[in-house]
Amino acid sequence: MGTDKDSKKAGRRYTSFELQGVSVHLKEPFWITVLGVFMVIRGGMFLLNPQLATLECERRQSLGMCKLVVSSLRGETVTPFPLDRLEKANVQKHGKSTQLVLQTSDGKLYFPMNNGFSFTENKTSQINTFVQDSKAKSLKVEQDNRWYVYPLGASLIMLGSLSLWFTLKDFLNQSKRRSNF
Repeated sequence: MGTDKDSKKAGRRYTSFELQGVSVHLKEPFWITVLGVFMVIRGGMFLLNPQLATLECERRQSLGMCKLVVSSLRGETVTPFPLDRLEKANVQKHGKSTQLVLQTSDGKLYFPMNNGFSFTENKTSQINTFVQDSKAKSLKVEQDNRWYVYPLGASLIMLGSLSLWFTLKDFLNQSKRRSNF
């Protein structure tokens, strides 16, 4: 069996009680760190996703044109299409969020997810009325979530960063105390 010399070579052996104490001690900072990282990432996603969408349509004598403009911090995407290809608008529900979808003869065009309190059903009704009423000359429909999403994204980033900062600060302080023993 082992001698005192062998146990000294192997180094100190920890009891299961000591290992459980370490794992319990690291469990809370680990989950706070995971939560902080999640909040920072989710906040960044809110800030980078499109938040302003505008559909503009003009009906002229024989030709009508529409364009869907989607803006975000990353830039702007403009999708022009002839008015006669616009068939109708629908609302798709994704949990508590809604999404305005334009059905065209070429396929579907999607507004960004509506995470705010914008009335998607009313906008759908406006678009469908314009499509059916050939006397209507112009249409402009906006969905603007910036007032809701930008503060939410910034708040999530700040809260996540603060939790990461305090977890790191606490970890460094505990490491410093342990090294002083």
